[in-house]
Amino acid sequence: MASPSTPGPSGTEPSGEPQYQAPFAELLDIRSGQSADGVGSVFMSIQDKHRQTAGVVQGGLLVTLADHALYRAVQSVLGPQEANVTVELKVNFIAPAKDGELTATARVVSRGGRIVVGEMEVTDQQGRVVARGLGTCLVVPRRGS
Repeated sequence: MASPSTPGPSGTEPSGEPQYQAPFAELLDIRSGQSADGVGSVFMSIQDKHRQTAGVVQGGLLVTLADHALYRAVQSVLGPQEANVTVELKVNFIAPAKDGELTATARVVSRGGRIVVGEMEVTDQQGRVVARGLGTCLVVPRRGS
């Protein structure tokens, strides 16, 4: 689980250390950003390991960024004994991502009893949209609750 402290710029702890929410996020260097009021965000600096043979970020990684932002947005509207899992995603790739910093931001658009729908957008450091999507999450009991 993420640190209770407020993230600093570009997903760092106030100490300047990267903030990772999960082991997979640390493996891919996906840093946590906002998670409040139905909005979630994550950040990733593009590295050689993120590129496919055409020299652009592999599409599955853009989906992972969008999905992780969606998780953070949905989690921000749930109670302390609730968690969420993604049950459906649709992502459109709009432009190639080659260099710099990527930001994925998600926003909850509908919250039902057990189903939450959100929209996601991945942008590059110039603010250009590289991917946009819609996702559905299922609310489940938090493990250990």
